[in-house]
Amino acid sequence: MQSNKKHSFVRRSPLAYVVVPLVFTAISAVIFFTTTKILLAPYQALISWVLTTTEVAQPQDLLANAATVINGGAAEEASSQPDSIPLSSVTYPTVGDRYATITVSGTNVDAPVFYGDTNKILNQGVGTSGAGIPGESKTILMAGHNNTFFNDLQHAEVGATVTITTHYGVYTYEVTEMKVMDYQDETSYDFSRTDENLILYTCYPFDALGFTPNRYFVYAKYVSGPVLDKNS
Repeated sequence: MQSNKKHSFVRRSPLAYVVVPLVFTAISAVIFFTTTKILLAPYQALISWVLTTTEVAQPQDLLANAATVINGGAAEEASSQPDSIPLSSVTYPTVGDRYATITVSGTNVDAPVFYGDTNKILNQGVGTSGAGIPGESKTILMAGHNNTFFNDLQHAEVGATVTITTHYGVYTYEVTEMKVMDYQDETSYDFSRTDENLILYTCYPFDALGFTPNRYFVYAKYVSGPVLDKNS
């Protein structure tokens, strides 16, 4: 009579005595590391936050700390400025730094200017979100809330003077046109330009609360202010 008794894989193959423990060890390791990662994640995040907040420099008020601040951008003071300033001599702003003020003639726009465009910054003043800052011969893109700092931008007219007083000099621009554009329309600005130009924008309409897909753009051309010479 033939035996129908079946032998297990372990009994039939001596190699199984090595393979099976390795499989169980691998599975156990995966479970262990997965569980450990889940349990330690909150503590790792806390440590990362502490290290980040410790290392990141706090925002500065460059305008207040400047050795010489041009008082309000008076015409006689602005005209006595040098034609160019070595870029290496200028403290370049970092995110959160207040480095300028902005006014627009014929309007009530008179606000502090910060580097960056986070919600925190836009709640404090006008944010710089473009490729450059005044004097860099680039496109300067500045944003402000429609119901606060840039609300009166709606009264800006062609020919109006925009004055930006930075911690290194006074810059003036002349408004050339205004447009209402979709917020996703990238033709509203050109960061590849190598000539100094200023674009101010805010949400539109001006009485809108919450999200709106339109933006009100004010374009201005460079008139005066020292060039930041990157080669010196």
